Amino acid sequence: MVRLEKMSARPMTDRTIRPLTSSDLPEALALQAQGYPVALQDGPAAFASRIAVAPGWCWAAVAGGRLDGYLLSHPWTSLAPPSPDTMLTRAEGDVWYIHDLSTAAHARGQGVARALLAACEAAKPALPRSELVAIEGAAPFWSRLGWRVAEPEPEGLRAKLAAYGPAAVYMTRSRD
Repeated sequence: MVRLEKMSARPMTDRTIRPLTSSDLPEALALQAQGYPVALQDGPAAFASRIAVAPGWCWAAVAGGRLDGYLLSHPWTSLAPPSPDTMLTRAEGDVWYIHDLSTAAHARGQGVARALLAACEAAKPALPRSELVAIEGAAPFWSRLGWRVAEPEPEGLRAKLAAYGPAAVYMTRSRD
């Protein structure tokens, strides 16, 4: 468990980063609904399947007894993103695949996303590469964190990205 204290113009927040569990599901689904269009949301079973198959890769940020954010990620096969709302029965592969990173509106700008990513990187086995699908408007955020748009777009990837919307882009980051 990683314990963080954030100082800002707001009062100090005592935030805990810990593994995401099935008991977090109701709050996590509510956060997901605030941040994603319905077509990109995972249903409860698909969401829970990611926690079940990759418990050491899914993290929660909690402060004041409420969920400030979560990270759903897992090992996966490079350039083969699973579609939204897909049930996973395995989590294996050669890349760290980031499926979903959500921060509550009240916690944005407080480093929650960076803390969740850092906790996962500190706890998971080292993989040489990370990949994700950045939905419309999210690429600048991921670029600031070191991910880059996969260019040229790998053969056949456009069809897989279509499930994430017409403006979705595939992004990668190599481990330093």
